Amino acid sequence: MSDDDKTQQTEGATLEEQLQAAQAEAEKWKTLSRQNEQRAKDNAEKAKKFDEHEEANRSELEKVQARADAAEKAIAERDAKEAAAKLREEIATEKKFADRKIKASALRGTTREELEAHADELLELVPAPPAGPSADGQGNTGGQIGEGEMSADDVVAAATAR
Repeated sequence: MSDDDKTQQTEGATLEEQLQAAQAEAEKWKTLSRQNEQRAKDNAEKAKKFDEHEEANRSELEKVQARADAAEKAIAERDAKEAAAKLREEIATEKKFADRKIKASALRGTTREELEAHADELLELVPAPPAGPSADGQGNTGGQIGEGEMSADDVVAAATAR
C-alpha cells in the first residue's frame, strides 16, 4: 500500500466517523428536544391548573373582601346612628325638652345647627306647662302636716259635711 492509499483510507474512515459522530450528535439533540417539548407540555398543564387554582382563590378572596367591606360599612352606619342619637339627647337636655315632655327622638336634622333650629321650632309649638299654684293659703310654710287637732275621721267628716 502506498502512502496515498493510506491517506485516502484514513480520510475515508475519518469522514465516515465524522458522519456517524454528526448523526449521533443530531440524534442526541433530537432526543433532548423531544424531552424539552414533553416538559413544556407538562408544565403547560401544571400552569393551567395553577391558574385555575389561583382564579378560584381570587374569587374566594373577593368574597371575603366583600364581606369585610360590608361589615365595615355596617359598623360605620351603626356608629353614625349612635353619634346622631347622642347629639339629639344632648340638645334635648340643653333645651330642657323633659320640662315640656318632648322626646329627643322628635328632633330632625343631621348637623348640630339643624337639630338646634328644629328644637327651637318644637319649643315654639309646644306650650310651656303652666306654673304650679302658689303656696299662698296652703298653711304654714315649713310646719308639720298631720299633727293637728283633728283626727282622720274628723277630717273625713268635715270634708263630707260641706
